[in-house]
Amino acid sequence: MERVKTITKKLLEETQKADERVEDLTQALEDIKAKMEEVENEKKDLLESCAKRDDELEVVAKENEEEMKKLTDMEYTMENNIRVIEANKNELHNLEQERKHKEDKHSELDAKLKAFIQECMDMSD
Repeated sequence: MERVKTITKKLLEETQKADERVEDLTQALEDIKAKMEEVENEKKDLLESCAKRDDELEVVAKENEEEMKKLTDMEYTMENNIRVIEANKNELHNLEQERKHKEDKHSELDAKLKAFIQECMDMSD
């Protein structure tokens, strides 16, 4: 029973850690999206203000494309991390279900044992 409590405590701690990681990753993803939007707006402004200067526009566009690639790569990494966290949450859910099943089985066996002990005591009377 103490082992079940320890496992339950660890599962709850892992759930909390996973939830915190999901929140952190979700916030980071939102920050990245905001940064991407900011970069897109900056790119638009640069294109409008530098339309007459093709050479400068090429340099700025190339820099923006590299930044966009980095941000896209980061977004893919974040999405993959979120998938891993979701898989971990599913595994945790399965472990919690297994724990509950074992606790139910333990309770059932405990009740049977008590009934058997009572039956033995009744027989000895």
